Amino acid sequence: MMKLRSILTEMSVVGKTYISVDIQPEYANGMGFSMDSFATFLNENSEDIHNLIFLYNGEQTLGMIPEAEYKEWLMGNGVESNVIERAAFYDKGYAFFRYCMDKQIDESAVANFVRFMYENNVHDSRDMTREMWAKYLREYRRLDRTEVYALLKAADDCVHIPDLMNYLKRFRNIVLTGGAVNECLKEVEIALQALKLPYLVDTRYTY
Repeated sequence: MMKLRSILTEMSVVGKTYISVDIQPEYANGMGFSMDSFATFLNENSEDIHNLIFLYNGEQTLGMIPEAEYKEWLMGNGVESNVIERAAFYDKGYAFFRYCMDKQIDESAVANFVRFMYENNVHDSRDMTREMWAKYLREYRRLDRTEVYALLKAADDCVHIPDLMNYLKRFRNIVLTGGAVNECLKEVEIALQALKLPYLVDTRYTY
C-alpha cells in the first residue's frame, strides 16, 4: 500500500502546496508556536511555495471569522500583504467525519469508507442502502468485520462528503500544518487519504 502520510524533515517547501489548517484567532490560545515565527516562515518562503492555502472555519460555514477579518488578523500578526494577495482562502467548516473519529474508528477504515462514498457519489452515509453496504463490504472484504460493524454503527450519525474534497483533489505535493492534530487537521488528512493524495506534515506549526 502506498504511504500517504510523511513528516516534513527538511526545511525546503519549494514547489509545494502549503496548506494551513485553522491557524486562526479563535484557536490562538491553543497554539504551541508563536505567530511571529509562522509569519516569518511564510514571508521568507512564499515565493518558493507553489500554492499557499489557508483552510479555516469561517463565517459561511460556522458563523466564525469572515475572510476579510481573517486576512487582517494574519497581517496584524506579521504576514506581509503580498503573501496574503498570493494566497488562497477556503472556508471549510468541520465535523465531516468527527463521529467516527470520536468513536475511535481506525483512521484507515474511515478513509476507505469516505473514498467509497466519494467514488460512488454518496454524500451522506445515512443514504447508504443495504445494497451499497454490501458493495462496500465486497470492495473492502479484507477489512476486519468488527471494524466494519463499528463503522456502520458510527456512520449512521453521520459521515458526509464535504465540498472541501473537490477543492483538494486539484493539488499535488501537499504539505499540511495547523490543527488541531486530532480534530480539524485530522479531518483534512482523512480527506487526502480518501483521495489517495500523498502529503507531508510540517510539525513546526501544528497544535
